[in-house]
Amino acid sequence: MLAVAATASIAAGLALATPIVGLISPILAAGNHQTDIHVHGTGTGTTGVPLEIVLKVEGPATISTQDGAYGVGGHNGWHSHQGMVFVTMISGSIQWFNENCEETDYTAGDAWAEGSKLHYFRVVGTGGVHLMATFVTAQGAALRTDQPAPACAAALGLI
Repeated sequence: MLAVAATASIAAGLALATPIVGLISPILAAGNHQTDIHVHGTGTGTTGVPLEIVLKVEGPATISTQDGAYGVGGHNGWHSHQGMVFVTMISGSIQWFNENCEETDYTAGDAWAEGSKLHYFRVVGTGGVHLMATFVTAQGAALRTDQPAPACAAALGLI
């Protein structure tokens, strides 16, 4: 079982998974960790606000780094992850949506973490986007699992 501690409804019926559009996304590195990971780190940044991070992985894991680029009009389709993903936006802008179709906007310099819940994003603006993602998954697990769009997605054009 993979569990990660960090601050961080699929529609019934015959709904089909939504496609990825406009993606170029090579895996830059992938490595296996054979035992549990229990790491605790602390620090204080320039703001003086303390930071605490706890990462707990039970069982063998794979850590992968992916370089993602989406063209104008691109989107990543509704999906989930078997683990956790840490994303940094290098350039461009996206609208990111959770399983309830609630929107969060990300632009160059932003970073966020995604867990195992359903989500989707689309490129906005006149240029593409470039991002980097680091995945922590169970060994042998896919980096993503395509999922049907939730019921709220159709009204917002998110399919």
